[in-house]
Amino acid sequence: MAKANWKTQPFNVIQSLLFNNPHRVIEYSVRDENGEWKNRADDPAPVVRLYEHEASEDRTCLQTVQFVHHMLIPPGGRHVKELHIHPDAEELVVVTRGTGTAIIDGQSTDVEAEDVVYVPPGVEHEFRNTGDDMLGVLFVCVPVGAGLDKLTRAQQE
Repeated sequence: MAKANWKTQPFNVIQSLLFNNPHRVIEYSVRDENGEWKNRADDPAPVVRLYEHEASEDRTCLQTVQFVHHMLIPPGGRHVKELHIHPDAEELVVVTRGTGTAIIDGQSTDVEAEDVVYVPPGVEHEFRNTGDDMLGVLFVCVPVGAGLDKLTRAQQE
């Protein structure tokens, strides 16, 4: 049985990869200096980003879901450096503690513990901590459309 605890594989103080799919098929896109979408993975990073890590072998077991990761966002913080999209995946974000703001497709809404937020494919999004305590969030990202096609092909290889 595969089991994960967010404290077992921290990559820094606030985030950990719980479960992973061995096939990396979804795209993480950000706007370039001209406002055009580009795949963030094409740019070198000063540090390895979470989605470039592997979970341990027993937790690299997902077959459809791309990843499940946990994050604690400190007061005043945000879950990413920039607004971004996943053009080929949908995402569920479960708020486990604290309060904050979800910005989805330009619309802000307050979130709190026990809320679940749906992020459609290709929609700009980010989560910010607007409270005084840590904002806990659990991200579940699932390929759709072209991402699901890429996953099917990868699984057949």
